[in-house]
Formats: sequence, structure tokens, C-alpha cells
Amino acid sequence: MNKLQSAAFRAAVRPRAVLRYSSTLAEEPHNQKLQREKALAEALAREEENFRKEAKLRTLREQSKASIARLNTAPVDEMAKRVEALSAQLASINQDKVKQLDQEIEEYLYKNLRLPESELLNQPWAEKSARSDTGAAATETSSDDISRTIQSTTSSKYTNKYPGLKVTPDYKPYSKQELFLRHLNHMKRSGGFGAELKDIYIPSKDVLDPQTVSELSIASLMAAGCHLGHAKQMWRSSTQPFIYGEYNGVHLIDLNETLSALRRTAKVVKGVAKKGGVILYVGTTRLQEQLDALEAAAKRSNGYYVSHRWIPGTITNFTKVTQQCGGAQRVEVNLGDKSTNRSFDSRDETIIKPDLVVLMNPVDNRYCIRECIKLRIPTIGLCDTDMEPSLLTYAVPCNDDSMRASSLVLGVLSKAAEEGVEERRLQFLAYEQAKKLSSIQRRQ
Repeated sequence: MNKLQSAAFRAAVRPRAVLRYSSTLAEEPHNQKLQREKALAEALAREEENFRKEAKLRTLREQSKASIARLNTAPVDEMAKRVEALSAQLASINQDKVKQLDQEIEEYLYKNLRLPESELLNQPWAEKSARSDTGAAATETSSDDISRTIQSTTSSKYTNKYPGLKVTPDYKPYSKQELFLRHLNHMKRSGGFGAELKDIYIPSKDVLDPQTVSELSIASLMAAGCHLGHAKQMWRSSTQPFIYGEYNGVHLIDLNETLSALRRTAKVVKGVAKKGGVILYVGTTRLQEQLDALEAAAKRSNGYYVSHRWIPGTITNFTKVTQQCGGAQRVEVNLGDKSTNRSFDSRDETIIKPDLVVLMNPVDNRYCIRECIKLRIPTIGLCDTDMEPSLLTYAVPCNDDSMRASSLVLGVLSKAAEEGVEERRLQFLAYEQAKKLSSIQRRQ
């Protein structure tokens, strides 16, 4: 009977235990949901509080900007009055309270505005005792943290001179402070070393800012390579007066002859430009440097240039060669280079010839030389050791294969032409003013 009673008792108690276990399982999700909702509510509350703080800071920032702007725009008299009013208010308050408030503000700043030691040591208001105390504290902490000594690449004299210098160990790269000090030391020791270049030859100046004939020298001619001629197998015996010597089978041109010829031709070019003559520059090489030098020389001397190819008959058969060119080809100008607005008759076939032709490579432009000889047009050309100088009116012994040499000669001649053009314009302007004065006097 005892066994049956114990089994019945067990059977009666077991469902109750199962029911109690199932009730605890049902309560757990409810508790987790409450905890989650509570955490979300706290997070939302913190976020709202942060938003309110940011809004307050924003409004304070805007108010401070507005007050600063008002202070900047306020007149001096008003500011003086305001300072006087504030000082009067402070004088009326009890001074003990003012001192107490100053002490509280200093304590608050000292507690909350904690600067790093590296910045605090370099400040002028830091006392020596504070510096020594902080330095001792720093050494104690460093000795506690680091058991071994670290070797540095920075000398001790710099650390003594600059107490705020952060020294890096030898296994790390230099800091910005150390690099700056190294740069200062380098500039102090070897900053003044090195060569200073003076009186150097810059080829671009021959095109953009050329020299005058008075500034020209043999050194500049040699730097441009004007003295180099051709091989002696290509030598013409008529160029013997221009040859200085021979080196490795190449003839060398006498630069004294070149300089004297350039001075003579510069006077010719200046005279032609002063009289209002038409100057034509011819250089038919395919290099861009030659084209730039020709264009700059033509603009400077108010002339014309041929850069690609000389068409045979350009001067002698002008009407036939220029039939393919349409539009107005003739414009009449006065001595001041201003248009007279004169209309030409279509029957008028007068050929306007150039008054002077300057050739950079006369060997390749034999047709141009023949036409100039036929129409008695004076020519100036670079005469190399393989060129016949008698074909040119004014031969300049020079290397005609070097772009530097041709650019130098073009710059010198165009500079002389520019001087002649300026003189002509000044004379014409004076003539026009005198003409106006004489007409006014006649009317009176």
C-alpha cells in the first residue's frame, strides 16, 4: 500500500511542477520586452538631451558671433561709454564678492582646461618650478612604464634649448619638430654653399626679348653656335676672308667679321624701317622654333615673313601666283601705320615689291635670290662656308643650320627695325601736330 500511495503522490505532484515551469517560461519574454523598451526609452531620452545641448550650443555660438560682429562694427565712442558703464557697475558691487568670483573662475579653468605637458611647458606663463615638477613627474612615469633606456638621435643641446621638444627614439622616424630643427641646422651650415649662375645664355630670350646691336658680343655669338661652319670638303673659296681656322675637319667662322657684318646690316634694316619700307623675312625650315622666331621678328618690325616654301615667281610673277588668293590684298597706310581707307581700282595692277629681303637659309632659296637680283631688291642673308657671298647684297658670315644662330640674328635685326619704326612714328606724329597747329593759325 505504501508503494501505491507514493506512486499516486508522484503522479499528482508532477503536473504541478510542469505547470510551474511553463509559467516561468511565459514570464521571461515579457521581462525581456520590458527591458528592451526601457533601454530604447533611455536612448531616446539621451538623444533628445544631446539635441537640446547642441541646439543651446548653436544658439550660443550664433549669439556670440552676432555680439562679436556688433562689437566690430560699433564705433569707438560707444565702446568707451560701454566700458565706463561696466566699470561703474563693478565699482558699485562689493569687491569681496568680485574677488571670490575671480577665484572661482580661476579654479574652474585650472580644473577643466587641462593642457598637455608639451604645450604647458612652452607657455610663457609657466613657472620654472612647475616646469621642473612636471619634468620630474614625467621622468618618474617614464621610468615606471619603460624599464630600458631608449637612445635618441637628437642631441641633448636641442632638448636643453627647446624643453618642449618631443624626442623620438632611434627606431622611429623623425617627428616634424626634429625635421624642422634639422632643416634649420642644414641652412645654417651649408645653406650658402653652391654656385650662383650669372651671365648665362638663354635661347628663348633671342626670340622674346632680343639684344640690340650695341649689347651684342662675341661671347653671345659663340654661345649661339654662330662660329660653326661646314666641313672643308664643302668649302667655297670665296668665303676665305670669313674663315678663322679649322678644327677636326670643320671650318670655324671669324666672329669679328660676323659682329661687324651684323652692325652694318642692323643700320640698313633700321634705315629701311625708318623710311617706311617693306621688310620680308624668309626662312623655309620645318622647325617650329624657326617659325616662332620669324613670326616674332615680323611683328616686331611691322613686316612680313615666309616660313614654309618660297613659290617661284612670287615677286616676278606676282599677278599669276596670287590669283588663287581671294579677298582684299592691298591696304594703303600712312607713315604712322594707320589705314587711309583708300579704295583701289581693279585695273590697277601695280606690283608692290619688298624693299628688303632677309634670308635665314639662302642655300635653299636660290629662286628667291634670283628674283631679288632680277628686280634689284637688296638682300641680307646668313652666309655659311658653303654659300656664295657674292649673291647677297649684305652677307653675314654665320652658321645657317643652327636655330639658335638664326634666332639670334633675327632678333638683332628685328630689334633694329623696331627702333626705326618707332622713330618714324614719332616723326609722323610730330608732323601731324605741326600740321594741325599751322591750320589753326591760318584760320585765326
